[in-house]
Amino acid sequence: MNVEVRATGLRSMREKKGLTQRELAQHLSISQNYIPALESGARRPGPKLRQALMKFFNVNFEELFEVVMVNPESAQEQRLEPRDERRAG
Repeated sequence: MNVEVRATGLRSMREKKGLTQRELAQHLSISQNYIPALESGARRPGPKLRQALMKFFNVNFEELFEVVMVNPESAQEQRLEPRDERRAG
């Protein structure tokens, strides 16, 4: 199984701030072409970029990203749900 981190919440976060893809790329000092690739799922953000995005938007990991297990043989995907740490115990 392969683990992928996808920036599924990036477009909505960017649009809420009223930013274009170009403006967001400039704020993050990355290539302008990288933002649409992240938003479409064609590219996966690395650890440093994930941290930069969370800091820029002031959100936690789950608000911007989803973690998916992918079977390389069948391409079948399974989304991993975050643990609910607020459970009464």
